[in-house]
Amino acid sequence: MPHFTRLALGLLLLTSVPTALAAEPLTTRAERSGFAQTGRYDEVVALCDAFAQRYPQAVRCIEFGITPEGRPMKALIVSTSGALDAGSAARRKLPVVLVQGGIHAGEIDGKDAGFLALRELLDGKTGKGVLDKLVWVFVPVFNVDGHERFGTWNRPNQPGPEQMGWRTTAQNLHLNRDYLKADAPEMQAMLRLVQ
Repeated sequence: MPHFTRLALGLLLLTSVPTALAAEPLTTRAERSGFAQTGRYDEVVALCDAFAQRYPQAVRCIEFGITPEGRPMKALIVSTSGALDAGSAARRKLPVVLVQGGIHAGEIDGKDAGFLALRELLDGKTGKGVLDKLVWVFVPVFNVDGHERFGTWNRPNQPGPEQMGWRTTAQNLHLNRDYLKADAPEMQAMLRLVQ
């Protein structure tokens, strides 16, 4: 293939990828499956990055820690006020709202509901102006390692997706019982995030 043709095809590909990404809906596996399934953590990471790319003036995707099994802990910082860090929020006297999903990864509906709610807010389909008045910190999955222990029988008596994660962390700790002790590395990372 002549050099010019390869160059032209390469440029065409580079210019079409952002357009295709912008047109792709930011939906979760839960939405696409009629809420019968939930996505794995790689979907969370991809959605976090995609939200930041789609709404660069309103969303930051940050890594605030690493789990004992080496997975990144992600959060979205969301506001249309321009305040996307603690200092800006304090100067503007904006409340900061923390929303955690997946503290028990077997109870994972908050992850999918949070992404859906953020998309609806950012697209102006609901709550017009809400994100001008606050900073929303969304942690889609707090118990990341437990989330990846997918199984059909992790929550047998609870309605939810066909498969879901495990209640405790890889170290068998309940994160909702760890706020004061802060034994879990995940909790230590969360406490640093909210300070």
